[in-house]
Amino acid sequence: MFIHRLLFVPVFIVCCLTTLTNEATLPNDEVEALRSIGKILGKTKWNFSIDPCSRGNSWLDQPTRYYANNITCDCSFNNNTTCHVIHILLTAQNLLGTLPPNLTSLPFLQKIDLTRNYLSGPIPPEWGSMRLVSISLLGNRLTGSISGELANLRNLTSLILENNDLFGTLPAALGNLSKLERLHLSSNKFTGEIPEVFARLTSLKEFRISNNNFTGQILDFIFQNWTNLEHTYMEGSGLSGPIPSINATLENLEYIIISDLNGAETSFPQLFINARLPKLDRLMLRNCNLIGEIPASLGTFTTIKILFLNRSNFTGSVPQWILNTKEKMDLSYNNFNDTGESSCQKRTCSQALQESITPLHFVRINCGGGEITVNGITYEADNYQAGPSTFYQSTNWAFSSTGIFLSNNRPDDVLTLKSSILSSNGGYELYTDARVSPSSLTYYAFCLANATYNGERVKQDFNIIEAAGGAGLSRVQRFNANVTDGTLEIHFRWAGKGTTSIPERGIDGPLISGISIFNPVDVTDQPHSSGQQPCPASSADCQSLSLTFLQALHHF
Repeated sequence: MFIHRLLFVPVFIVCCLTTLTNEATLPNDEVEALRSIGKILGKTKWNFSIDPCSRGNSWLDQPTRYYANNITCDCSFNNNTTCHVIHILLTAQNLLGTLPPNLTSLPFLQKIDLTRNYLSGPIPPEWGSMRLVSISLLGNRLTGSISGELANLRNLTSLILENNDLFGTLPAALGNLSKLERLHLSSNKFTGEIPEVFARLTSLKEFRISNNNFTGQILDFIFQNWTNLEHTYMEGSGLSGPIPSINATLENLEYIIISDLNGAETSFPQLFINARLPKLDRLMLRNCNLIGEIPASLGTFTTIKILFLNRSNFTGSVPQWILNTKEKMDLSYNNFNDTGESSCQKRTCSQALQESITPLHFVRINCGGGEITVNGITYEADNYQAGPSTFYQSTNWAFSSTGIFLSNNRPDDVLTLKSSILSSNGGYELYTDARVSPSSLTYYAFCLANATYNGERVKQDFNIIEAAGGAGLSRVQRFNANVTDGTLEIHFRWAGKGTTSIPERGIDGPLISGISIFNPVDVTDQPHSSGQQPCPASSADCQSLSLTFLQALHHF
């Protein structure tokens, strides 16, 4: 009897829902509004032969990771005889239209989610007259500025505009959105200062402004007035330091992600002196022009699981609590005089070459993939599965990778990216694999003959898609670099620019498919063809050189 009762309940609920939606219908004016809205969006597969609130297949599909197709109605009006559209979710459908101004024809609409499409044009100011509670337009091709009319949406709790081409300054009127909890503006082209009236946004829980062109300093109210703050992302935002102090109790603050600040050098912010942050889980202050020693008080925040203080000018000793921790900590590229690591004898490849090891004239690496021969030239395998703070040594080269993908919660970050789009692009096998790093990726070639090679760092804010002319296309860059001591360093660093969520979260940072280093005056183009022998991985000379590079991560 007990089992039968359990089975009866869900069947009864489904019957009730079916009966309710069969009796209640959507008014004709809203049906016609949906027809017009679908046409403007480029939505072509809505079946208007059935009522949109009937939850038929064309109005409700099974969602996948990003895809969603859902029109939700509230059918409780007029004694359960009338429906009204309250939610529209059309995500990851390759919609090519524009945003419909006549969305206002759905007077009960509360939520519009059109993420991961190809919608263009501006955000209609007409939307400001609606009852919208949530707007999500992430990952489209929207242009124009944010209309101040949106400030009339006094019940708005979520405004997600990441990964578009929006520009201009932020309207100060948005500071009146007292119920706003999520404000995501990353990966656009916004300029100007953050309006001071934003101090009124005391309900904010998530604030993301990475990868923009803002000016001015990080304002104090972020860590003073926004007492409900949980996550803040300000990577490559254009803002300047210093980082404001926290002398309040932020009970829910979990993530502080700040990087690549403009401005002068400053000491470590008094971020934690009088603060109470019982839930702080991730703290990243990367390339923030910080100097001096890491304060001992930072070690009292035992909830921190991820700590990035890399690419500053910290001096002194690495704190013992960091050396003893099992959490993920990155202090690379600083100026510590004591890292707590044992010293090693430094011997350069110049010394090694004087001791009868024949110099190499070329090194070729298939980054992220196995050994491959392209046009008669062999590229060495580089398919080692890296993770946070990894150093890997091959025979004549090595690489180091630092950082953690902060945009997702994968326990292990796999830094090898395979792309079927690239593999179908012209059949270039070399580009079917790539190595991607969340923060800093450095390749080292050693035991090279002194000469002029292709490989000097000269690019800043290099956009792979723009340089290649589109997504999934290959691009070869050639540079010259002089090698005088047998070594060559090729360094890639992510400075907070670019998307962190397209095509999916967790694929951001520097990416490279192949490296070819060669001496143009050397006519022997194949390995060992002129009696060369590789620098043995077990030799003291090469190991000393590799350890020098590894320790350099703590000294730059």
